[in-house]
Amino acid sequence: MFRVQQIIHSLEEGKWAGRIRALVLLLLLGSLGLVYNLNLTQNFTSPEAMDSAQLARNLSEGRGYTTRFIRPLSVDILRQHGAISDEEPRAALPDITNPPLYPLLLAGWMKVLPFEFEAGESLRYQPEVLINLLNQLLFLVALVQVFRLGNKLFESPVAWCAALLFLGTELYWKFSTSGLPMMLLLVLFLALAKALVKLEEQGNDGVSRGSGWFAGMALWAGVLVGLGGLTRYGFAWVILPVLVYLGCFLGRHRGRAVAMALLGFLLVMTPWLVRNAQLSGNLFGAASLALYGETHEFPDNTLEREMFYEDEIKVTAVDKVGLWDIGNKLKRNLRDLMVHELPRFSGGWFAVVSLVGLVMPFRSRSLRRLRVFLLMTLALFALGQALGRTHLSSPNGALTELLGRSLGQGAPVTPVSVVNGENLLAILGPILFLFGAGLFFSLLDQWRVNLPEMRLAASAGLVTAASLPMALSFFLPHPYPLAEPLYHPAILQYLRAVPAEHGSPEIKQDDLVMSDLPWAVAWYGNQDCVWLTRTVQPDFYALNNRWTVSALYFTEITTDQRYTVQMLNASELNWEQFMLAMQIKGELPDGFPLKAVSNIISEGQWLFFTAPEEHP
Repeated sequence: MFRVQQIIHSLEEGKWAGRIRALVLLLLLGSLGLVYNLNLTQNFTSPEAMDSAQLARNLSEGRGYTTRFIRPLSVDILRQHGAISDEEPRAALPDITNPPLYPLLLAGWMKVLPFEFEAGESLRYQPEVLINLLNQLLFLVALVQVFRLGNKLFESPVAWCAALLFLGTELYWKFSTSGLPMMLLLVLFLALAKALVKLEEQGNDGVSRGSGWFAGMALWAGVLVGLGGLTRYGFAWVILPVLVYLGCFLGRHRGRAVAMALLGFLLVMTPWLVRNAQLSGNLFGAASLALYGETHEFPDNTLEREMFYEDEIKVTAVDKVGLWDIGNKLKRNLRDLMVHELPRFSGGWFAVVSLVGLVMPFRSRSLRRLRVFLLMTLALFALGQALGRTHLSSPNGALTELLGRSLGQGAPVTPVSVVNGENLLAILGPILFLFGAGLFFSLLDQWRVNLPEMRLAASAGLVTAASLPMALSFFLPHPYPLAEPLYHPAILQYLRAVPAEHGSPEIKQDDLVMSDLPWAVAWYGNQDCVWLTRTVQPDFYALNNRWTVSALYFTEITTDQRYTVQMLNASELNWEQFMLAMQIKGELPDGFPLKAVSNIISEGQWLFFTAPEEHP
C-alpha cells in the first residue's frame, strides 16, 4: 500500500509529474509542427537556402567546400588571386561567399540520415523535409533556452509567457522551414546571453569563484560569437558589445575576461578568415563586397554578375560607387528599417511591446546590464543590416514577385524581405520577448489583481492575441507545396535530358550551364551552373571563351520582365533584349554558340544548347 502511495505521489507532485508534463508538451509541439508543415509550407524559395544545401551536399560527398553555384564575380576574384587559372581545365570551385558552419552542420545531417536527392512523385522534396526537421529541432532547443533564461532572469509566469509567444510567432516557424540558418543563430545567441548573465552574477555577488572559471566562461562566450560569425558574417560584430559588457560589469575580473573572450573569438574565426584571404585577398571573401550592392552603380543582383576582367575588383568597385553612394544606401535602408522593419522585427505587434520593455527600469541588476548589451547589439545589427543589404532582401525584385504568385490567391504571405538570411534583427526577438512579457506582468501587478485566475486569464489573452496571425493562417487557403513555376525539383532535374529529345547529347553533370536561376539548378539539378552575366556582349562571350557554356536556361525571371525599363534604358545588349529578339523575331546575335532552342518545359522557360548538326 505504501509503495502505491509513493507511485501516486510521484505521478502527481514528484519527479514523474514533471516528466509527464514535458512529454505531453513535446507531443503537442510535435503535433503543431506536423500540422504546420503539412499545410503551410512549400519547398525552398530562398536562394541562400539552396546555396547552403548544395554546399552541404558537396561536403557530404567528399568534394570539399566547393560550389556548383558559380558567380561571375567570385570567378574573377579567384582568378585574380591565383586560386584558379585560365589555362587549367575547369574544376570544382572553392566557395568564397558563404560562412561554413551551417553547411557543415547540414553535411553532418546528410551523413546521418538517408537523403534521396532524386525527385520522386511526392510534392515534398525529401532532402528539404529532412533539413526542415533539423531546423525545427533547433527551434525546440531555442524554445527551451528562452524558458530557462526567463526562469533565471524573471519569475516562472514570465518565462512561460515569453516561450509561448515565441512558439506562436509565425515568423520563426517560417524561418524553421526556410532552409536558412536562423534557428542555429538563435541557439547560439541565447547561449551567449546566458553565459554573459552567469559571468555578471558570479563576478558581482560576492561568491568566490576561481579565476579559471571566469576565464573559461569568457572563453566560451567568445567561442559562441565566433561560431555565430561562421554562421552569418554580420553576427561577428557582436564581439564588440560582448567586450564592452565584460569590461564594464565584471569588476576585478574584467581584464582577464575581455582577453579570454577575444581569444576564443579569434581562435574560432581566424582559420576561416585566413583561408578566405589566401583564396580571395579578403578576410570575408566575396561577401565583403555586399557593401557595394544595391547602390546606383550596382542595382539588384548586378554586382555578383559583373565581370571585372583584369581590373582590380575592390578598387574598381570603390571607384564606381564611392562614399556618397554608400551613404545614400545607409540612409535609405535605415529609414526603411525604422519605418517598416523595426516595428515588426520579431514578426508581429508584440515587437513594439518588447522594445518598450527593453528600456523599462527593472529592479534586477542583471536585467539592467543585459539590457545594455542588447541595446548595443540592436544598434550594431541595424547598422549592419542597412549597410549589408542586397537583392536578397529586396521586396521589389522580379524573383519576389514571381514567388508571391506561387503562393496562390489568398494564401498567407510573409514578406520575402523579412524571411531572409540578412535579417539580423530577428535574432533578438526571442530574448526581447522576455522583456516584453516582463513589462506586461509589471503592469499587471500595478492593477493589484491578486487572484491567480485573473493573472492566468490575462497572460493567456496576451499569448492568444499575439499568436492570432499564425492561428488564422490555418483557416486561409493553403499554399501549393511546390513554388511553381520556378522551383520544381523534377523539372530542374529533367533539364539534362532536354537536348537528347532534339538530337543533341544530354547535358553531363560537370558541363557548365548558365541560368538566371543558378542556385536552383545547382541544388535540385546537382549541376554546375553559372549566374547570367550582366551583359551578353562582351561578358557572356568572355566567359564562354574561358569555359565553354554547354546550355543556357532562362526562366520567367528574365522572360517575364518589364521590358520597357529593362531594355530601353540599357546601354549594352542585355539578356532581356536578347530574349525579346528571340521570341519575336527568332533572331540570335551573330556568332552566338548555342543555336538550338527548346521551350518544352513551359512557355516562359527556354533552354539553349548546341545544335545537333554541330556535333560530330
